[in-house]
Amino acid sequence: MDVRRVAGWVVVAALAPPGAHAGLSLDEALARHHALVDTGGAALSASTPSLGLPDAFTLGAFGPQERTPPFMRPGVDGSGAQLLYGSIDPQGIGWRLGVGWNDTVDRRGERFNGGFNLDGSELSAALGAGRAYAAVQRRHWGPSWIGSLVLDAGAAPLPSIGWRVTEPVRFANPWLAWLGPWSTDVFVGTLAGHSEPARPRLWGGRIQFMPLDGLEIGLSRVVEWGGRGREENVSTLWRALLGHDNVEGSYNPSNQLGGFDVRYTRPLDERSAVSIYAQAIGEDEAGGLPSTYLGSAGVDVAFEAGGASWRVFAESANTRAGGITGHDWPGVAYQHSVYQQGYTQQGRPIGFPAGGDVTLTSVGVLLERAPFSGMLMLHHGRTHPGAQLAPPGRLTGADAQLAWKLAAADRVGATLTHWRDPESTQTRVQLWWQRSLH
Repeated sequence: MDVRRVAGWVVVAALAPPGAHAGLSLDEALARHHALVDTGGAALSASTPSLGLPDAFTLGAFGPQERTPPFMRPGVDGSGAQLLYGSIDPQGIGWRLGVGWNDTVDRRGERFNGGFNLDGSELSAALGAGRAYAAVQRRHWGPSWIGSLVLDAGAAPLPSIGWRVTEPVRFANPWLAWLGPWSTDVFVGTLAGHSEPARPRLWGGRIQFMPLDGLEIGLSRVVEWGGRGREENVSTLWRALLGHDNVEGSYNPSNQLGGFDVRYTRPLDERSAVSIYAQAIGEDEAGGLPSTYLGSAGVDVAFEAGGASWRVFAESANTRAGGITGHDWPGVAYQHSVYQQGYTQQGRPIGFPAGGDVTLTSVGVLLERAPFSGMLMLHHGRTHPGAQLAPPGRLTGADAQLAWKLAAADRVGATLTHWRDPESTQTRVQLWWQRSLH
């Protein structure tokens, strides 16, 4: 849908400290969990999963043979191998090579997101308060552990160029100092898997700040524009950012999403805390602000017990456009009249992993007790008219991942996903081995 004047309220970009959110792997979830625990919940949430993964070689066997919503991501998507290795000079050049190969097919026997990939690769250089980069990376914007409504790490990585502030900083200007620590990132990339029009561009931006201890606020905006046969110059992008891309007889509308999220954390003691969080992303515009919202909300509790570190969470998401206000518009969320393949990358939703017109409630637990670590998530909900995932009906699912550290450098693990929708029942299992390169 169109967000014609959202630039009037903010031009934003994305956080990128180490860690990850949803569409997450076990390593990414643990990295984020420990970062929050170590700071008493006062750390700004991470949003670029590739930056938080350790340098390692991972080999996967079996793996997903179905199209299940990627609420949990294995180290290798299917049968194959993945390598991550790099180095960074904080004041100069940084690089990371992510290279792999996988063989993944859907339930119709068609390959998707398979073959050679450069997932996690980045070349960057210090520039001002942050770093300019060219990268092939996943992003997750928002506080949820299950799925972001605007950019989710479960989607295939997006080749892009951009600039990000990797460590939270404070404004020197006294008029802006009240925002507290902040971090930001802005990028532009090219989407794959589109034919009408082919190769559209995606501009994205987010800023996150902490005006009070424990209170995180994020503002996000994405613009799908251009593509084969359409103008892609600076002028058309600028018009889209200002909301002037919907002029009849002059410019076709771009596909835009914009909104905000909040997370408040209350420490209970030195190693435990409770957090509440929510996200609202507009599919349309009214009065210069996003409207027709998709929404999600959740709560999590971190604590230590039985010699293990735990995090328990519960979340609910509604991806019907306008659904959180009771005035939903079927067939609108993540879809657009110009961009016929909608808001997708290689056929998968870039936003919430189950796509639009879905209501879903999930509960989960994350734990680590050496030499074991693991994660479990359970899902229950419905698809509604207009959903991209399946015809209207009930949804149920489970995701689980368990890892065992054999030695200082070696781990083995298993990932299990079971999903049932009105169209099919799907189960996938993957066994994997990982060797740390440090």
